[in-house]
Amino acid sequence: MGQTQPAARNGTMRRKRHTATRFAVIDTETTGLSKHDRIVEFACITISNGEIVDEYDTLIQPNRDPGPVKIHGITPTMLQSAPTFSAVAADIAVRLDGAVLVAHNIGFDQRMLAQEVARLTNASFDPGDGVCTYRLTGMKLAVAAQHYGVALPNHHSALDDARAASDLLTASSAATNRRLARTFASSQPMSFKCNNEGGGITIRRPQASTRKGSLGLLVTRTDWPPTRQEIESVYLDALDRCLDDGVLEPAEQRWLDDTAASLNLPEQRRRELHESYFELLRQQILADGIVTEREEALAKDVAAALQVDPTSIVSTPTSPTRTGLTRAALDLGDAVCFTGECATPGQALTRSQLELIATDAGLRPIANVTKKCAVLVAADPLSQSGKAAKARRYGIPVIGVDEFLRAAAALTQSR
Repeated sequence: MGQTQPAARNGTMRRKRHTATRFAVIDTETTGLSKHDRIVEFACITISNGEIVDEYDTLIQPNRDPGPVKIHGITPTMLQSAPTFSAVAADIAVRLDGAVLVAHNIGFDQRMLAQEVARLTNASFDPGDGVCTYRLTGMKLAVAAQHYGVALPNHHSALDDARAASDLLTASSAATNRRLARTFASSQPMSFKCNNEGGGITIRRPQASTRKGSLGLLVTRTDWPPTRQEIESVYLDALDRCLDDGVLEPAEQRWLDDTAASLNLPEQRRRELHESYFELLRQQILADGIVTEREEALAKDVAAALQVDPTSIVSTPTSPTRTGLTRAALDLGDAVCFTGECATPGQALTRSQLELIATDAGLRPIANVTKKCAVLVAADPLSQSGKAAKARRYGIPVIGVDEFLRAAAALTQSR
């Protein structure tokens, strides 16, 4: 398992203190607060010598339901092509290793990162000392942002929260800034080592804002820890930014060409990296055994942008009933199971209300998925809950609440 402490020498743990010039301001959105919960979104803003040189954010597939959707707004559909933490661990590590960690309520983010790293087999993690902007301000993030005039357009979006925490570092009072300077001067940078291959691929929220940063500075990364094939990692990072929307605009293509030239990246190797990038995307799409029309369209757009062969994905999506795209055919007496927080646009419905609707329509609500279950009703048909996974193993359709209500109404009218 991944270790959460740095290696000891001669029976003692050596932690040399020094002044860091690089800070990593992070935020995580999670499925919950316990030791069993997972990260569903991660963001990091890298500040080097007082300048933002990089912004990184990605959704992360937790292989379970995303948790409090009402809080973070992340649905199973948004996560359908997202990489796992293992797939992005190396890309996160290169940003965090050797930097002083900064976060609002830093203990929570440190703990969630440590839990994720502990699930890896080839990584180590020591959070260092870190700087907590909650302790500096004594206020919740939204309150502190309002107090200091810091922008927070989408609270509980990892990137926006990290940006707000970053701005709070400079927006605080003079006394706070003096205390902050002393804290930075004595802080122990964190250590995050990961031997996974860096892929560069991120999946972001719909309508996510453009990531900031002087991208040209990524080419040098003078104070970033060296990684294997550093030039290729930088290029893949740049490529991922340009492919946020699945399209390479002419200006983005020119920027990529300039980046490749400045890195002295051979054209043949560049084509191979494009194929590698697409292969990683393909693996992510196929990981859950479901290929939706949206995922297939994304794969084709990226393949066209990269000028690679898209046929290696799949020619057609898997059974539409598994993606909630077809109408459910229910008969009187059918067993119906429900999972997740069930709601439909403009109408909040509890599970007990849905079960009552099912009963009134002549259906039979059951608590658990069995082979005799006709359908599983989920708030999002792409749910990764245990019930949804079991239903798919049994070949039972997973449908949305809207589709269930239509089917139940049709049964009620026919009685």
